[in-house]
Parts: sequence; C-alpha cells; structure tokens
Amino acid sequence: MDEDFIKSEEEDFLNKPDADAVLQKSCLNIDLNNGTIKEQKYGKSSVLLETSSKMVVDKQGLIHSGNLFSSAAYCALLAVNNPNGIVIGAEVKFLAPIELGNEVLFRGETLQEDTKKREVKVEGFVLDIKIFDAMFYIAVFDKHVLSLHITKEMEKKMG
Repeated sequence: MDEDFIKSEEEDFLNKPDADAVLQKSCLNIDLNNGTIKEQKYGKSSVLLETSSKMVVDKQGLIHSGNLFSSAAYCALLAVNNPNGIVIGAEVKFLAPIELGNEVLFRGETLQEDTKKREVKVEGFVLDIKIFDAMFYIAVFDKHVLSLHITKEMEKKMG
C-alpha cells in the first residue's frame, strides 16, 4: 500500500509542469532548422542548434554564421515571448568557427523587461566553450508590426 502511494507521488512529481515555465507565444511557425527549444521560462530561454549539411559553406564543413545568428535571434525572441516582438538590432561577436557536427546551445536572458524596447543577452556554447556572445534589441508593439500599416502612412506623408 505504501509503495503505491510513493509511486503515485513520484509520478505526479515527474508530470508536474515547471512552475517557471511559460506558454510559448512567439515564433510559433518558425522553421525547425533554427533550433529546438530546450527551456523557456519567464525572461529566459535556451535553444539547441544541431548543425546540418545545409548550413555548410565549404568543403571543410564550416557552418555559415548566419545560421548561428538566426538561432540566437530565435532564442532572444523566445526569452521576450511576445507575439508582437521583433529584432531591431544586435551587437554580435562570433568567438569561434563552428563545423558540421557541432551542436550549439544558445542561452538567452532578458536584461530589461519593462519597456517597449527589450535587451536580451544571448550566449552560445559548444560543450562548455563559449563561441557566441550577443546583445539583441527587441521592440515590442501593441499590435503586430505588419498590421501597423507603416508604409501606407509614410506614402500619405510623402504624397
């Protein structure tokens, strides 16, 4: 009888959702080549990029830095987790080349959360080696950026 109780308690513990976990609200339709979400909590995220032959730029197996940037930007947007957030800038350092077969774990954390412009620190690691360092700037709008009709408003002013 006690064993059944212990077992059900353990099963409940294993199936409990993480108290800090959040419902994903951004990047819902993103291509899986940008990475796999490993963690998403309030103000934090991590994404694992598994390199593929489609990312290679030469015969030696060098991975194109654009793939790293894309995965890191994805990580930053997940940390902000707002469907109306977009990347408006980034300061990026590629600290080491990545080759086919490497897996890169990106970790993002919001440093500023209470304004329309968010700052997100993203670091990338191969094993325990830091290979990427960036600060992403994310603008958060009240409505989707494409529903703002910015181009039409500019045309009215110009015409």
